[in-house]
Amino acid sequence: MVKKSLKLSRREFLKHTAALGAGALIAPKISSAASRDRVTIYHNTVADSIHLYKQSSGSIYGNWQHVFEPLVELDYKKKDWVGVLAESWQFQGNRWLFKLKMGIKFHNGAPLTSKDVAYSVDRMRDEKGGSLQGSNFKDVAEIQTPDDQTVVFVTKQPLAIFLDRLRNRFIVSKVAGDKYGDQWFENPIGTGPLYKFTSFQRGGNLVFTRNEDYWNGKAQIREIIFRKVTEDGARLAALESGQADFINDVPVHEVVRLERHPRVRVDRIEGLEMYFLMMNLAYKPFDNKLVRQAVNYSVDAAAIVKNIFDGLGYPTPGPVGANVVGADARHKRYPYDPAKAKQLLAQAGYANGCDVQLYYSAGRYPKDKEVCQVVAAQMVKGGFRVELISQEWALFWGPDGVNGGKLPFYYNNRGSLTDADTLYDQYFRTGTTKRCNYSNPAFDKLIDEEQQTPDNKKRIAILQQAGKILIDDAPYVPLYNLATIYGAAKNLQWKMRPDEKVLGWDMKIA
Repeated sequence: MVKKSLKLSRREFLKHTAALGAGALIAPKISSAASRDRVTIYHNTVADSIHLYKQSSGSIYGNWQHVFEPLVELDYKKKDWVGVLAESWQFQGNRWLFKLKMGIKFHNGAPLTSKDVAYSVDRMRDEKGGSLQGSNFKDVAEIQTPDDQTVVFVTKQPLAIFLDRLRNRFIVSKVAGDKYGDQWFENPIGTGPLYKFTSFQRGGNLVFTRNEDYWNGKAQIREIIFRKVTEDGARLAALESGQADFINDVPVHEVVRLERHPRVRVDRIEGLEMYFLMMNLAYKPFDNKLVRQAVNYSVDAAAIVKNIFDGLGYPTPGPVGANVVGADARHKRYPYDPAKAKQLLAQAGYANGCDVQLYYSAGRYPKDKEVCQVVAAQMVKGGFRVELISQEWALFWGPDGVNGGKLPFYYNNRGSLTDADTLYDQYFRTGTTKRCNYSNPAFDKLIDEEQQTPDNKKRIAILQQAGKILIDDAPYVPLYNLATIYGAAKNLQWKMRPDEKVLGWDMKIA
């Protein structure tokens, strides 16, 4: 398909991309030069639902962040939290007190108040209503709104990591929610940032128009269009022909060629997304620690980075990347040792080999199909027989897939991973999720302890102990972080972020 699309004439290509489901939102362009009126972004990951809480992905959070805002956000350069809707906050034992900024209004003209925050969290907790974000507030016992500018989260115990729970938790309008009832999510009303929701097309087309009355300034670009195009070749061809102004996930083998294009620029940054192979302990053979350790010994992450990503990646040295809070240089990943894997399988009762199915969602992540093919080939040498199964993202990630605990073994990632607690709590703490059904009382105790420890140095030491347990129990195979690579029209300047969000208000025309 890729080769075919690159051979098509321009007219045929436009028809071809429309057939792929891109939609006909705008007239085609004739040059790779972005306009102040409109920037068109071809992205392989765009919201599959208009329900913004039915999302759990860093790049999709970036879509909705054009319309909605969180209380706080992480400044990656400072490695510290900054207020967005929140003016200030205090950690008071089992209470987090937030003061909201004054003068902020929603797109419907209603002022932002503490009641909007409480309403939004209730919607995030509504798993029956489709939310995938309720686990972020599992430790919140009560939300108090003593006045319009004050929100108090009362937690079941002191929760030092709570600000991280609020990252990407966007606030919606209670006034709009009361008006539209159960259909609140079909009427996206936010406070900004800079863009109002214009339209949504199932399959991945989003249009955002500049909010002329935004409380914190005005974007240069009038309209931002996100179009979901999963095929690498189609995104590249669109950028080079001028149909797209910006694309994500430029294939590593295309970087050198694209850099020679007279009207295109290649940008790259080390990403925060950690890729891994997750095993679900509710399914055989992954309920056996020896098998899980054998999987770890069977996979050579360094070879994948070198041979598939041309070295533009960073093998995970231990349970998390070296730059993550809670990493420990003393932790070492399992070495690639197929002979050791076979030995462990024999001890586990699989002397004649072990059959497993590896699930993934083709086109979701860079070279995901190739990665899984190589993983399967590597695991064969370790005594496994691997069947690869690709699923559409909505099925893979939904209640019949990862989030429903229905997949025994899968390739996935955790985006924006800056603190080990985020991964450890979300995937491995007992009862938090069905994604891998791991349970270890000693591990749970450490997570409970670090989340109640205000001294960050002491908290990090506890996280490191938890990481050591995960190395031994081996419920997953940490793989790598990749360099995130973008292509853009040369006159389009933007602020790169390590969390894979592409934000229109950070763009300007040179």
